[in-house]
This record gives sequence, structure tokens and C-alpha cells, in this order.
Amino acid sequence: MHRQHSKNPHLHMTRLPRSRACFVLASLALVLLTSTPSARAVTLTWDEAWRLAQAQNSSVMNSREQLITARAQVNEARSGALPSLTASGAYTRNLESPVFFISGQPIRIGLENEYAGQIELTQPIWVAGKVGGALRAARHYVRQSEAGINGSLQNVRVEVAQSFYGAILARELVTTSETSLARAIQHRDQTKLMYEQGLVSEYDKIRADVQVANLEPGVLQARNGYALAKENLRRLLKLAPTDSVEVVGSLEPADTTLPDVSAERAFAQRSEMTSLTEGREVQRELLGITRRSLYLPSVYAALNYSVMSQADKFELESLEWVKSSAAMLQVQIPLFDGFRTPAKVAQYRASLRQLDYAEADLRNIIRMDVDQSRRELERAIRTVAVQEENVREAQRGYEIAKVRYESGLGTQIELLDAELQLDHARVNRLQALYDTRIAHMQLERAMGTPLEQTNR
Repeated sequence: MHRQHSKNPHLHMTRLPRSRACFVLASLALVLLTSTPSARAVTLTWDEAWRLAQAQNSSVMNSREQLITARAQVNEARSGALPSLTASGAYTRNLESPVFFISGQPIRIGLENEYAGQIELTQPIWVAGKVGGALRAARHYVRQSEAGINGSLQNVRVEVAQSFYGAILARELVTTSETSLARAIQHRDQTKLMYEQGLVSEYDKIRADVQVANLEPGVLQARNGYALAKENLRRLLKLAPTDSVEVVGSLEPADTTLPDVSAERAFAQRSEMTSLTEGREVQRELLGITRRSLYLPSVYAALNYSVMSQADKFELESLEWVKSSAAMLQVQIPLFDGFRTPAKVAQYRASLRQLDYAEADLRNIIRMDVDQSRRELERAIRTVAVQEENVREAQRGYEIAKVRYESGLGTQIELLDAELQLDHARVNRLQALYDTRIAHMQLERAMGTPLEQTNR
């Protein structure tokens, strides 16, 4: 029997391209899934935002790298007291053999190829205290870098708080504006019904429509502000561009206590004062090192071992090596360096005087910063109390205006004005709560309060 062939001669030709097409589409989908970063929803509390800032913020990371550099300099300074071991080798091809003279007669010495190798061990014995001074200077620099990290963390903490609580404020403003719009829509619908029943004039109906139209752009603006605030927080925390951020938290209850502050305590706690003090110690140690380099000798011990060989032919396996070793004691006495060291001494002394002037200015700045931050916190706390009472009064006024309008005793203008005053009171209260939170953190920064003692 003969196999029955398909009547369609293109049947096998079409199956293969289809399978290939499926394979290509599947591969393309796999590539897109693996190459495109997946979006994720990031829910941020204040603690989580602060943790991410400490781990990923550029300013903090840069300060940590400076600390790594400072610690490496400690090891570098310590190496000045340790022995050094070097090895060297040389090959010389004598194009013309060296010559020396005996009684005016030249005598050539040496062969065409020369080989030499040497190992030398050097140990500082006494270097006029320069190693100890360099080590102390490096340790002061480490403490200065640690103070720099603390200062960066204090600044970043305030910046993150402004962004985080700013996003919460923007979210609350969205809620407030949406509530106002919903209330206006309800009022518009009720006014329309009353107009159809002949209870209010056409002017009242038109006024209610206009009120809704006026509030709608404010809702859109509040939503855009909230989106922008979240984007700024995402950028500050170095989150991926594809991440969607949602903030969890409230502006309430804000701490409305006024802490006891003093400039003297700020002087003792501020990282800038610590950094300046440690920087002064670094300059003093460098000054001492430079002065000792000008007047005091240095003593080193050295031990070397060398091998040498010569040959006319370039045959390494047939070389005969000559060995030698020596021990040395070296004394270096500074006599004259072209006035370079006195010039460096003058530079360090000038730097120390500059630091004295900088400290006086820094104390004035800290004193002013503490006073200004305390006053701002006092103002914010007072504003919270005022605005809370204002919200209660505005709410009561709105309820009275609403009852009067619905009973026909009040006008629509009274009701709309009461709604406007209530909205303004709520917004002002939210702003005051935000200001209080940020003012607390700014005062803690002005005081140099250690981060472990803060709890917001």
C-alpha cells in the first residue's frame, strides 16, 4: 500500500514556521519579563523611612566612606613604626667593559653580562616621635569623621521627616479637599431639589453649582501635590523608579511639650563642635611632627643580603653566584631643606588660629540656631492649640448655618462662608501639626541631641 499524501502540499511548510513563531514569542516574553524591573508597592512608616535613609542616603554613605578613609590612615600611620622589606634585581649588558687605571694604564674589568639581586630589611629605631604623632593625628581624624557622620545623620533625619510628614500632610489635604467637594455636591443636589420645589431662588441654585465647580480644581491640585510628595520621598530614599510609595502614619498626636534647652548643652553635643575640636588636635599633631622633623635626627637599622654574578655567555644555569650581606645603622640629621619645614610650621600655626576664629563664629551660630528653633517650636505648639479651638468653633458655626439654611432662616451665603471657614480651619490645624513635628526635630538637631535619644 502506498501512503496517502496530504492534498495540501504546504501543510508541512506551515507547521514549522508556526512552531518557530511560538518559540520566538515565548523567548521574547521571557526576555521582557527578566529584563524589565518589576514594580512593587512600598509601604513606608516613619521607622522604615528612617531605616532606608540611614542605609541608602548619599550624604550618609559619603560620610561613611570618609570614615573608612580615616581608619585606613590610622593603619598607614601605624606602619611607620613597622619594618619594611624590599627585594630588587638587576641585569646589565656591558656594551663596553668598565675601565679603571693603574699607574695611568687602563685595565678593563667585568664580563658582558652582569646579574645582581638584593633583599633589604629596614627598621625605624627612633624617628623623633613622628610615628606616634602621626598615629594620634590619624585617630583624631577618625573621631572627626565620626562626628561628620553624626552631623550628616542629623541633617538627613530632618530632611526625611520634612519629606515623609510632608507626604502625610499632602494626603490629609487630599482627604480634606475631597470631603469639601463631597459636601458641596450634597449641598448642590439639595439646593436643586429645593429649587424645583420653589423653596429657594435660581440664584441659590447657580451659586451651589459654582461652588462645586470652584472646588474641583482644588481636589486635582491636592492629588497632584500628594503624588509629587511621594515622588520626592522615593527619590530621597533611593527607591527604584518603578516603586509605588504609600505612607502610613498620622500627624497626630504631635508632641506639644516644650523641652528645656540651653546653648551650653548644645556646645557639648553638636557634631560641628566635636569636628572642630578634633580638627584642631590634628593640626597640633601635624605641627609637632613638622617641628621635630626640623630639629631632631632619625635612626634606622638596616640589614641586606645580595647576590651577584657575571658571564660572557647568556647561560643562567652555568652562573656562579657571589653572596654578600651587611648590617647597618643609619642616622639622618636634618641640616637645611631650603626653608620648607619652617614654611610648613607657619602654615599649621595659621590653620590653628583660623580654627580659633571659626570656633567663636560657630558658637554664635549654634546659640542663634538653638534660640530660633526653640521660638519656632513654641510658635508651632501655640498654633496647634489655637487651631484646634478654631476647628471646634468653625464646626459649630457650620452646623448652625446649615440648620438655619435648611429651615429657611439663613442665606446660602452664610452657609458657604461657614463651609469655607471650616475648611480653612482644618487645613491650618493640619499645617500646625506638621510644623510642630518638624520644629521638634529641628530643635533636636540644633541641640545636637544623640539620635538614640530621639523617638520620632
